[in-house]
Amino acid sequence: MNPLLAQFLAEAGDLLDQVGDGLLRLELDPGDAARVNEVFRAAHTLKGSSGLFEFPELTSLTHAAEDLLDAVRAGRVPLDSAMTDDLLATFDLIRGWLAHVTVEERLPGGADADAAALIERLRAPIGGQAADMPAGRTAGVARHAPDWVAHLGARVVAELADWLDTTSATMRFVRYLPDEGCFFRGEDPLLFVRQVPALEHLAVLRPDAWPAPDDYDEYACLLGFVLATRAAAGELEYVFRYIAEQVEIVELDAAALRSPAAAPVPAGTGPASHADADALAVLEAALRTLEPHDEDGPPGGGPSATHLGSVAHAAAAAARALGAPVELDPADAAGMRASIRSLLERARTAGGEPGPAATAADRRTGEPDRRAADADPGQVGSRVLKIDQAKVDRLMELVGELNVAKNGLTFLAEAAEEEYGSRALSRRIKDQYAGLHRIAEELQSAVMDVRMLPLSVSFSRFPRLVRDLSRRLGKRIKLVTEGEDTMADKDVIEALADPLVHLVRNSLDHGIEPPEERTAAGKPAQASITLSAVADGDAVIVEVADDGRGIDPARVRQRAYERGLIDEEELETLGDADAVNLIFQPGFSTAEQVSDLSGRGVGMDAVRASVERLGGAVTMRSEPDAGTVTRLRLPLSMAVTQVMVVSVAGQRFGVPVDLVVETVRVPRAGLAQVQHQDVVVLRDEVVPVVDLAGTLGMPWQPDPAADHAVLVVNVSDSKAGLLVEHFHREVDVILKPMEGLLRDAGQFVGTALLGDGLVLLVLNLKEVLSLGARAA
Repeated sequence: MNPLLAQFLAEAGDLLDQVGDGLLRLELDPGDAARVNEVFRAAHTLKGSSGLFEFPELTSLTHAAEDLLDAVRAGRVPLDSAMTDDLLATFDLIRGWLAHVTVEERLPGGADADAAALIERLRAPIGGQAADMPAGRTAGVARHAPDWVAHLGARVVAELADWLDTTSATMRFVRYLPDEGCFFRGEDPLLFVRQVPALEHLAVLRPDAWPAPDDYDEYACLLGFVLATRAAAGELEYVFRYIAEQVEIVELDAAALRSPAAAPVPAGTGPASHADADALAVLEAALRTLEPHDEDGPPGGGPSATHLGSVAHAAAAAARALGAPVELDPADAAGMRASIRSLLERARTAGGEPGPAATAADRRTGEPDRRAADADPGQVGSRVLKIDQAKVDRLMELVGELNVAKNGLTFLAEAAEEEYGSRALSRRIKDQYAGLHRIAEELQSAVMDVRMLPLSVSFSRFPRLVRDLSRRLGKRIKLVTEGEDTMADKDVIEALADPLVHLVRNSLDHGIEPPEERTAAGKPAQASITLSAVADGDAVIVEVADDGRGIDPARVRQRAYERGLIDEEELETLGDADAVNLIFQPGFSTAEQVSDLSGRGVGMDAVRASVERLGGAVTMRSEPDAGTVTRLRLPLSMAVTQVMVVSVAGQRFGVPVDLVVETVRVPRAGLAQVQHQDVVVLRDEVVPVVDLAGTLGMPWQPDPAADHAVLVVNVSDSKAGLLVEHFHREVDVILKPMEGLLRDAGQFVGTALLGDGLVLLVLNLKEVLSLGARAA
């Protein structure tokens, strides 16, 4: 792919997110001018960047959206829900197009027809045509000239005024202040200037103070332009149609040109013109020339009398150009020095000369840049580096291989001592292992930090989802998000998306009552759904809460009984909290009707399955008429898994450490049977025990004379014991999914490579315990 196109696609995703989020916020607060400008700028940047490629439909569609946003920004059109729908549909279509471009490097077929339909809807509120320039830019002849016209120079302004006295024509003046980053959006300021027809005069606006050499950015545009042209308003609007926010156009007659604002800018009262900048430069050079001179010093220690005369003449001319004539005596070097220094200080103080940290636009207008004042003066440019996800994944794989190689040293140390009888060599290997282990852990932690993303990445899709579905269902719902800055591994963030969508849709469809029902129950007509996240040790907890009708445990028990999920005894004895969690059973649903949103009995089961595949757990609590809270507990990372290694029948297996409660050795007499199920009593608690070898069909029988090794685990809030042969160490592994013949073996969640080169099968304990219970 063209690297420029790849960069555009990466930036376009961020811009589309910015536009979508901004539109949703504007719908709640249409009067937020700053938000309107933010959305407009994002749309404008997207349109300008798209012009670099052969995507005319994309450029035309974004142009139409930009025109509507510009009308909203200027106050000509109030933003309503219908316009928001059209704008959201526009940028949804663009997102789909760009997804196609990512694969095919071209727009999909039929893009022109799709764009035409949306363009017509977008232009309807602004009269069906391309939006005009913002009000006042070309609306008739202005009575007074803006002060920036003076940058053309007094002679040019006077000549134009005299010419306009002899004709009925008018002259149009343009101030064009390119954005500093215009080159990166495919905008060429000189090209725009050259395209202006009937150009009469041109002045270039330079910054009052150029950046220091170390801070100078050759890719930043620091210049502006003032133009005088006889071109018609429509021609100018067409030339600058893509950068309207950077351009100001006025139409002036002779009287307006003779207004005080068009007079040359006096020193210290506004932006420095070219003449002002040159005059100040002359005065500074004169002062530098005079500084070494001391009339009391030795002969020949300073400028000659002739040189002093030239300096005095040049400085006096510069002072007159600044509108501050001063008498300078070449015979009085000290007096000249004091006069020039005083003049420079007055000019700088009165003019408010911006410092080198000001932005280009601020240097041209003399307005301070508050953002620059708050910025770190030692940092130039962004410190954020965007990296392809595949590169981070590859780095994580290499870290995993390093861990495997590191773990091999422990086996080598054992071999050195046991096979070759060299305890000293074994110690040296272990010392090397300790140093390598520390470095590998730090490297792994650093890579993990790179992979960490905020939960806002997952939460960002839900304002739009809640808005669209609540309108579709005729419900009033407010979405509240908390803890968006909580970090988790990118794989967890990505895998969390579908479960959260299921939960939010379920709350929208089943949990939240219609407004009239809520009002009758004494609740606010507007319901709320809260998405929250918080870090908890090496896990992250995400909750989806609503203040809807809640879940009736009696109804859940009855429906579960009807579907054969519980028996009659459980129907009578099952507690309310356990009854609520029955909705996670496969095929369970309390919906009376099946809709395209929910009611098929697969959503909540899919939620639990997805969360458990991530190594997490899901629980629910609910109160009738008060609401429901669903809690997801997930590991912070899926890239590296810590497992407890056990063995049976000579084969090693891994068990996720998060599920391990304890390891115990139980005498043969300590095992008992309850209804054909082996159990062990630990601290007055009966724990069922599953024979791992028998469950997996492996030929092994425990030694009747030896104590039994039992690994106690906690799965779905229930304790169980695994009867194994030996316990081994805990290791960090990179878990790989099952492939080949074993990919459908539900007893395993994946494989990992150990330091001695052997492959470790990591158990899916839920499936293993289920098989063991059925076998018993």
